[in-house]
Amino acid sequence: MKKFCGFVLVLFFAIAVLWFVLPKQQNVSQNIAGLELYLPALMEEAAIPGLAIARIKNGQTILLQTYGKANIETGAPVTKDTLFNLASISKPIMGLVLLQLVDQGKLDLAQDINNYLPFRVDNPHTADEKITLRHLASHSSGIADFYDINSYAENRDPDISLGQHLTSLLLADGDNYRQGEHFLLQLPGEKRQYSNLAAGLAGYLVEATTSMSLAQYSKANLFPALAMPHTSWLLHDVALETVAVPYEVEQCVPYLFLCADTESPSLNYLIGRYIDPPAKYKSFKPYPHFGNPQYPDGGVRSSISELSQFLVALLNNQDSAGRPLLSDAMYNEMFSLQLPESVSANQRFFWRDNEMGLTGHMGSDLGVFTALYFDRSSKDGFIILMNRGVDDKAAAAMKQIATKLVQL
Repeated sequence: MKKFCGFVLVLFFAIAVLWFVLPKQQNVSQNIAGLELYLPALMEEAAIPGLAIARIKNGQTILLQTYGKANIETGAPVTKDTLFNLASISKPIMGLVLLQLVDQGKLDLAQDINNYLPFRVDNPHTADEKITLRHLASHSSGIADFYDINSYAENRDPDISLGQHLTSLLLADGDNYRQGEHFLLQLPGEKRQYSNLAAGLAGYLVEATTSMSLAQYSKANLFPALAMPHTSWLLHDVALETVAVPYEVEQCVPYLFLCADTESPSLNYLIGRYIDPPAKYKSFKPYPHFGNPQYPDGGVRSSISELSQFLVALLNNQDSAGRPLLSDAMYNEMFSLQLPESVSANQRFFWRDNEMGLTGHMGSDLGVFTALYFDRSSKDGFIILMNRGVDDKAAAAMKQIATKLVQL
């Protein structure tokens, strides 16, 4: 026992000595006031290869800026026209399309979605449930989350269609139904549980009611109306060299050859939190550009320039020609709380309120991390896009950048 205690003490002492002698990242950004110097310093500290930001005030863009590399291997910089994978910011973009279809009488917020679908969705754990568009848009449909990177295609769109993907998961005779594991035990409206699969189903309602996929409908209607010609849901509509390469950050303990990234989250956290190695001990691993069969949950590629136009249009409820995006009723619906406070006090129509008192959405996927938030009453907002995966360092940097932008 004494030998064991002695060993523990020696080990603890060795770790303590190692902690003091290992080189660490010098965090100088906190002492920099100006944004132009602050952001590059923060990017080095948080290992962010490329960054694009926008600030909107009183319904107008007052700042549009880019930093760093869209492609480290070629040296291509991030520009105002560089496309980023928006990840889950795509959901409320889809929400705008869906509410436009409600305005057109093609959809109803309170109708059973089975009245529109060419197949029947039935939760095997409940009886006589009615899933509505409102439930899908508020993550309260009783459909569980589904996120599987193994379903992604590399540098191309998937071979399987959205409809095929959904029926394989949600129908009893589907290949991936798995005895109804993609459904919750609760009735629609009883529980809010974030669901990428439910968002995919919401996107399919566009196809079911217009005979055009969400991607096709957006390309033909929404994106032209907002002067977003290079924005797309699908990879085949964009030149891949114009899209920021998504990166994973690997960080290593100096001298010890001990490395981690977000695929080993516990070790990655410990290295980042207690060692915080300098930038030269961090490296960027590129991911492919992924095509997702469940693309309505997060498939949009857009630039900081075009996405800021989307936010300006949204805050003013006007497209690029000055026409209303939505009727007053549907515009108010988009920003209305969708659920009883006992279920969720901050869930709107795909949008959600954050701890800063702003409405918006964040997005993350392999090699990307994004945020778009706004105050509807003042028509102020911001956008942050980065081409690196989310971890504690990236999350802290995102919050710091957001705080700086709000103060402008």
